[in-house]
Amino acid sequence: METMNKMDKVNQLTDQLLDSPKMISDKLPWNNWNSTVEDSESNIAGWIGKVFNIAALVVLLGLLWGLFSQLWMGDGGFWKQEAKLITGGLLGIVLWTYAAFPITQIIRNTSESISSSKSNIMNLIFLDLPVAIIKLSGYALAMVGLFAAIAAVLSFITTLNVSGVSNMEGVMFSMSGMNTLGINAIMELMGNYGMGDISNIISQITSPNLTNYDGSAWTMNGAAGICGSFIAVLVTLINLYITVAIYKFIFGLASTLVKWVQAPYLPFKSL
Repeated sequence: METMNKMDKVNQLTDQLLDSPKMISDKLPWNNWNSTVEDSESNIAGWIGKVFNIAALVVLLGLLWGLFSQLWMGDGGFWKQEAKLITGGLLGIVLWTYAAFPITQIIRNTSESISSSKSNIMNLIFLDLPVAIIKLSGYALAMVGLFAAIAAVLSFITTLNVSGVSNMEGVMFSMSGMNTLGINAIMELMGNYGMGDISNIISQITSPNLTNYDGSAWTMNGAAGICGSFIAVLVTLINLYITVAIYKFIFGLASTLVKWVQAPYLPFKSL
């Protein structure tokens, strides 16, 4: 009996020794690292959303820096221009400073969209995230184009150069390619099947120039350029919806093919 009691004590001490890491870990302050790592799969959408939140702030600060830095960069060259150019430049800075906030809000909206996703990991990575990025590029490009058109209207009315679009050219260039992926794929397919002429015509129509205004204030050419700028915004949105529809269609085909490979079924098997 005494031997059994000793063995029980030894086992008890051994169990306490083996459990000591867990006991200490449970008593450490702010120690929720294990649950954070182990629950990572269910938190991936939230983490990706957080990245977009950070990106929104970084983009906003970058846009504001690019706008205001021209006031003191180049040895103060901005202030050495004619009064008319300075006035137009200042109006452009005010307009695009205002525009920077709704533009970056699109990134925040994308963050909320991804964070609220309930899809599994495969659908999140290959469907929700790409579609969100495509929509982000299209909406941001359309927003930039809209404010470029507003700047053109102000330039047309005041005869000042209220453009400031040059500060957004990087944003426009980086997003225009992604926004036209869908329509470009259709044009490429049409070209391969002997419809190259039609493809070229449609490609020109669906490749909008978001800065159509040429500075001709109070002229028919200037008015036509302004109309073209607003039409370009609509075309940009149409390109976006076409690209999203094509991507979802391709993803649906791929998803169906994967499911069929996992459980192949041929209709004539039942005959």
